[in-house]
Amino acid sequence: MSTTRIHQRFTLQAVERLKLRKQIETLFQTGEAFSVFPLRVVYQYLPERGEAEPSPVRIGFSIPKKRLRKAVQRNRVRRLLKEAWRLQKHALYAQVPATAQLHCFFIYTGNDQFTFPDAEKVVKKVMGRLLRIVNPAPESGQGETAAGANA
Repeated sequence: MSTTRIHQRFTLQAVERLKLRKQIETLFQTGEAFSVFPLRVVYQYLPERGEAEPSPVRIGFSIPKKRLRKAVQRNRVRRLLKEAWRLQKHALYAQVPATAQLHCFFIYTGNDQFTFPDAEKVVKKVMGRLLRIVNPAPESGQGETAAGANA
């Protein structure tokens, strides 16, 4: 399966999910994290992608039982987050270099139920942060001096 095919489809396939115990353990041991309420995102940017890795981004979702006691509520939040990710992932996929890979894990930290518009807003904010991580902006001081000299 080629990566271009994954880019064009609005699906969340098995190759895009973070499932291997070793990868998840490595992510939580050496990865970095940030929070966008009600999510905590743990991520790791890998500059080298393995030969057998067709997906530029691998993602996992966790909704702790401590936060939402009923399985029905946890499943709904997980479904909403997956759906929001599935619809917005293409912007990030296009920016990850062909040789690199990004591992992400979304952990729900809220106590209340969640609606789809809320999920879309949160995932959009997370996506913006991840885009800045994948493609850091050039030094802002150089761009300002060039612009100031022209003015």
